[in-house]
Amino acid sequence: MGPQMMEKCENGWTKVPKTRRIAVVALGVLFVYYEIYRWIPMGRWNGEANWPVHNDQFYPDIVIGLLLVWMISNFWRGRRVAMWVGVGLLTLWVVVHLSDWWIPYIVGTGPERADFYRFYSSRIQLLPSFGRHRPPDGGHAVLDGFVFLALASCLWASLKRVRIESR
Repeated sequence: MGPQMMEKCENGWTKVPKTRRIAVVALGVLFVYYEIYRWIPMGRWNGEANWPVHNDQFYPDIVIGLLLVWMISNFWRGRRVAMWVGVGLLTLWVVVHLSDWWIPYIVGTGPERADFYRFYSSRIQLLPSFGRHRPPDGGHAVLDGFVFLALASCLWASLKRVRIESR
């Protein structure tokens, strides 16, 4: 890691650049929300009223949590390749949620997705439903906000690091 990547503070510690600190905070918020949302009973917010929660994505949720911790660590340390892998994984997450939730909400959907929306229909809704336009439930809408924020901040930090290295 070159001298431009980290600045030495007076106390001997290294200072992590602002863009990477923002990315780490965004990833940390995403991690905390995701873990609470998936593992803690929150009633109509996540469809779970009792402990232990019924998690139909048990192993994928463990992997996602571990990947988020891995991303936090790598953005803090400024590992360039790992940062870009993290950006790629977050991009994949955004693409999946865009195709599952946001594009169908914007363009409308047909009866082929009725079971999908029925599963989430008892959950709290933040956005209006109109005609064939069904929104993501509140829990997913907030989750996606954190995922979009994490992707934007991680992309910014990764691009900034490339710019610094090219000097």
